[in-house]
Amino acid sequence: MRGNKFTGKNNLKPDITLGSSYDKTNITIEIDNENGLTVNGNSTTLTATFLTELLNNSNLTFASQEGSGRMHGTYKSVKVVSKTAPSGIVTSTNETTPEHVFTMRNANGDYVNSNLYRTLAASDYAQFAFYEVSGKANAYYIYNYSAKKWLKYTTSATYTVGKDFVSNGEKSERSEFYITNAAKGGVNGVQIQPYNAAGNAANNYLNFYAGGDQNTNHTIGNWTDGGNNDLGSLWLFTEVEIANNNAVITSTTIPTGTSTNLTYNGQTTWKATKNTPWEVTTPIDWNTQQLIVTVDLNGVYAADAETTHPRMILCVTGADDELGWTLNTGRSVFYNQSATKIQGYVLEGDNSNTDPQPYTNPLVFRYTKDGLYLGNTLSKHNATCLSKLLSQKNIKIGANNEACSGTYTIQLASNDYAPAQTYSDNILRETATVSFNSQNNVDVQLERTLSPEYWNTFCVPFTISADVIKEKFGEGTQVCTFGSMEGTVMNFAHSTSIEAGKPYIVKPTKEVVNPSFTGVNIEATAAKQVGANGYFMQGIYSVKTDLTTDGTNLFLGDGNKFYKPLGTTTAKMKGLRAFFIVPQGTNFAALRANIDGATTAIDELTTVVEQPTDNRIYNLQGQFVGTSFEGLHGVYVQNGKKVLVK
Repeated sequence: MRGNKFTGKNNLKPDITLGSSYDKTNITIEIDNENGLTVNGNSTTLTATFLTELLNNSNLTFASQEGSGRMHGTYKSVKVVSKTAPSGIVTSTNETTPEHVFTMRNANGDYVNSNLYRTLAASDYAQFAFYEVSGKANAYYIYNYSAKKWLKYTTSATYTVGKDFVSNGEKSERSEFYITNAAKGGVNGVQIQPYNAAGNAANNYLNFYAGGDQNTNHTIGNWTDGGNNDLGSLWLFTEVEIANNNAVITSTTIPTGTSTNLTYNGQTTWKATKNTPWEVTTPIDWNTQQLIVTVDLNGVYAADAETTHPRMILCVTGADDELGWTLNTGRSVFYNQSATKIQGYVLEGDNSNTDPQPYTNPLVFRYTKDGLYLGNTLSKHNATCLSKLLSQKNIKIGANNEACSGTYTIQLASNDYAPAQTYSDNILRETATVSFNSQNNVDVQLERTLSPEYWNTFCVPFTISADVIKEKFGEGTQVCTFGSMEGTVMNFAHSTSIEAGKPYIVKPTKEVVNPSFTGVNIEATAAKQVGANGYFMQGIYSVKTDLTTDGTNLFLGDGNKFYKPLGTTTAKMKGLRAFFIVPQGTNFAALRANIDGATTAIDELTTVVEQPTDNRIYNLQGQFVGTSFEGLHGVYVQNGKKVLVK
């Protein structure tokens, strides 16, 4: 960097020379009303007029200069830092995902881990965030982001020095800390004091009492000397990137709806040839069906790529249209834009030319009554042109001009059809088979809804505390598990928390949709079975496809009643739930469930857990809703019978 300055307002170009490694260099620019503008801690020269104009703006725009001499780089972060905050501390406002997190160590080099013990291993350093206490100078809450807990201590009139002074707690237990600047031996940092019962900063300071090596299994203690006199009470915070604590879960969904592979000359796949289309002669009912075209380019796509004369990948048109370049408002065309991207006309007549899309093999195109999907992304289209395409009951699919090297597979599927998909993320999906290893202190999301209108069966592979139940499910949420059998009565016992793997029935006080949980410990053990005397409640994490229909498997449904699944031999049930196992030949008329002291009877009304393959479903208003019960809840009509979907 040459000159380290910006010249005055008559020449606003920065007098800075950057080498070719600029994109790999972090440059910190600071602006304040005392030091003006500094670059990596070095002062710059600005005219007083320019600096005054700059500081008169409360809102600033950050952007790279376009045109000659523009700078290439990425803005890593922009921070507004309180000038009164203690050294090295930048506060956050978001209590779920803090904007700024820091490692914490004292001037003796002792770091703090998520248990608040001393550690020297970099992999064990915990991350902490700070939040201002409103209306109280120098008062802060400290959040242990790694443990998803708040630092707390037991308030007293006076404090005895020693180990294990602070601990991790819930938000309702968090404590305030008085934090001020301190320095010793040329090291600048902060000192941290608890408040006493009178609301004043106590004459005690956070410190690994008796030395760090004595605190590998003890939390931070307190001492009477502050950071100006004791390096153990002088704390330094270094900002770091927020750690990715997401759980790793593999989910494979089960197919929904129906699909039929069409044939061409007796084959289910067809190699594209010039001007020879595959004509779909099976009439398409666009109200209930979709057309899925899969193009397998089998690694030859790059060889086919010609940027000057792109080769056709796909042309879908009405059966009465020639496969030429003639403009037709009911035609869909895709070609290779380059060796790595495809491009084309969703519907050529409305000029809805797609942006270049990344090439992934195989390419999957779905033509539906709602429009065209490339993969799972709905493309833009003109309604008039779409209606012209959908007016065709028979479709021609092929390539023209140059022969494409792709191989086509064509499926005629129900509108609710979805093939099996595999995901690797932090989501436990109720409609998937899930697998995972044991993991500690991770964040996880459920793809699951719980209703406050009835009892919901519930089972997850991690523990949920009473405070988190209150936060996620609402104050007053009831949690019960199968406690005992008395004759033919199932007794459910109340619980204040949820254990990993144990099945429960839960009645929240608000609707719960796809809740997220932070800092949990996932246990890679099978979901548990509880009960006695041949009557059991069995938890499940994954979708269950072999629920028996002989009356030995039941599930809890509307009206807090038990229901027997409908089917010939087996049926399906979503995951993150529980079902009930009863002996063969159980007298349902005598079977009861005791919840909250209220005894309810088993209802022998059958319900559908797995839908038949080809029956139309209607709601109670007579409206057709599809052929799959997936995602539906409530009472519907199928084959003239009312069925309940849980």
